[in-house]
Amino acid sequence: MFQGFTDRTFEFFMAIKFNNNRQFFHENHDWYEEAVRTPLKDLAADLAESIEHMDPDLECRPEKVVSRINRDIRFSNDKSPYRDYMWLAFRQPGLDRKTTLGAYFDISCQGASYGFGIYNEHRPYMNGLRHRLAVDEKGFLDVWLPVKDRFALCGNRFKRMAVPDGMSKEAAEWYTLKGFYVEKDLPDFDLLMSPSLADEIKEGFRLLTPLYQYLKEIPEIDVL
Repeated sequence: MFQGFTDRTFEFFMAIKFNNNRQFFHENHDWYEEAVRTPLKDLAADLAESIEHMDPDLECRPEKVVSRINRDIRFSNDKSPYRDYMWLAFRQPGLDRKTTLGAYFDISCQGASYGFGIYNEHRPYMNGLRHRLAVDEKGFLDVWLPVKDRFALCGNRFKRMAVPDGMSKEAAEWYTLKGFYVEKDLPDFDLLMSPSLADEIKEGFRLLTPLYQYLKEIPEIDVL
């Protein structure tokens, strides 16, 4: 059962940020396991039921959803071998994690956040979403407006994309997106170090479920 992160969690993220080398990591592997990986696995286990309710197709097993701390440096100019942050990624197995809908929680020495979305641009899906906004704006707003003030809508946008005449501001802000994520920041370290963090995230995912399920059913359109 998740008991909260600790001061040692955030101290580790800060330490690996300034000592990003294999010797330091291997010498402090027990610190990493105790303060970072273990509580992340415990949190993933506590969130599993909420994630399954939101989408039973998403992977919920803790050993599968906790990120690796090792960075893939093969094609990166930054050769630091380790990340100074971690995350839980609830994704549908077998699909491209960057272009399919999924939920997440991430944490670093600066705080944490959680939400869901599509990591990279996926034009056929976003074409489908734009078509749905044009023909079913009310249906979309019925699931977006109840959570709009609690979660931030983020993502890159097309700068010159025309929005259909008469579309509301709330729908139009989705229409021009290339991809998106709906996120809540968690800057309260007292909450992050409390078992109540799991309850906060469970409640957030419960509120997001109607929006997530609506967006999951969007059909892809190659050309809009």
